[in-house]
Amino acid sequence: MAEKEGMTPLEKRTLAGLSLIFAIRMFGLFIVLPVISLYARALPGADPLWLGLALGGYGLSQAIFQVPFGMLSDRFGRKPVIVSGLLIFAVGSVMAATAHSVFGLFVGRLVQGGGAVASVVIALMADLTREEYRTRAMAGIGVSIGLSFAVGMVVGPIVGAAYGVSSLFWLTATLALLGIAIILFVVPSPVGAVHKNEMELSFSQLGYVLKNPALLRIDISVFALHLFLTAVFVSFPVLLQKYIPPSGMWKVYLPVILGGMFLMVPAMIVAEKRKKLKLAFQIAVGFIVASFAIFLAGYQTEVGLIAGLAVFFIGFNLLEPLMPSIMTRFVRTRTRGTSSGVFNMSQFMGAFIGGVLGGGLVSVSNTALFTGLLLISVVWLVIALGLTDPNLLETFERAVGEGLHDPLPVIRQMGEMSGVIDCRYRDAEKILWVKYLRDRITPEDLERKLAGLLEA
Repeated sequence: MAEKEGMTPLEKRTLAGLSLIFAIRMFGLFIVLPVISLYARALPGADPLWLGLALGGYGLSQAIFQVPFGMLSDRFGRKPVIVSGLLIFAVGSVMAATAHSVFGLFVGRLVQGGGAVASVVIALMADLTREEYRTRAMAGIGVSIGLSFAVGMVVGPIVGAAYGVSSLFWLTATLALLGIAIILFVVPSPVGAVHKNEMELSFSQLGYVLKNPALLRIDISVFALHLFLTAVFVSFPVLLQKYIPPSGMWKVYLPVILGGMFLMVPAMIVAEKRKKLKLAFQIAVGFIVASFAIFLAGYQTEVGLIAGLAVFFIGFNLLEPLMPSIMTRFVRTRTRGTSSGVFNMSQFMGAFIGGVLGGGLVSVSNTALFTGLLLISVVWLVIALGLTDPNLLETFERAVGEGLHDPLPVIRQMGEMSGVIDCRYRDAEKILWVKYLRDRITPEDLERKLAGLLEA
């Protein structure tokens, strides 16, 4: 059977094509990250705040347009909306490449972010893959983003030094057009009309997502992490330039990022195997706090700068896969798209606020920047310490046979019990499946509740 054989050729093609589109788009954003503050400083009207806005501006429009693009894709189809988004991204890249002032660069970055097709790409992935392979498909996209980040951080300084930073934006525009070719000629088209699915954001489920303490902590965490990433790069390349020319900065970024990724893989395996996800998450946040302490103490030296960045990327590379992994454990099936949407919007808003905050603090002094980031990271660590342990999650399954004629009221009432994260009914097997927190509710409680509902 297809389910036992693995992903079908169509699903593999979908995964390859959409992962490549994600990688191309994110590569275009990451490639300028290590050099844009150097480039923007030479433009008319540059000051620290405008540098920060130019760096993080894309995050604002990304956060604003994620939901509208998803809604448009329901009405007009996934592929036309993705093509439109990539065209907007290409136009923004050209605007940034030809900008003659820091304000023009900021506007170009806003337009780049306006092509916010991440939610639509994920929805198309859901349209074209079966439920049992959805997690694998999402993991493939995650890997493509991680690789695009690593490659972009290394390639950006090399190409920017050789051909100018504007060439990076021209490259980004070209890659966006390549993405259009991939979506049109490589990625399959859904059969039949497009309809809403569980991978999309729903306002009716927003209340649950925002009130769930575990999800809220993860949303705060992704906001904070990308705030720090953007804020650091408002100042770091400028400080590093005192010791290393832009053409040689890749020699710093390459070992730092690869070192963090090398440590990430065994750490994730150990955390998963030994059920220490919460501890790994908190240790990673601790690395971020430590990095800002190192930056604050040593940003005036080459060793201090590189050491701070190395420790930062150990934490960053651990947190990038950990946060979505933890998030999915606390998500109900029907709120999966909403949870992912809030998570993504938090990430992009963090990038924007990081640019604004970083630019504002740098305008005071670099000491103010790293002091502020250190204080915020300490607050984040306190929040992280309160995260519910994902390993407290257990599953409860009971065969109900033919006794459950209308499963919806039972699913709703079981799902509303304190401590229940998710409740589903597998019709083919006549099984009720419940995901719950074992420190909040017991299997006996669930048995009694289910028995009462079946007798009613």
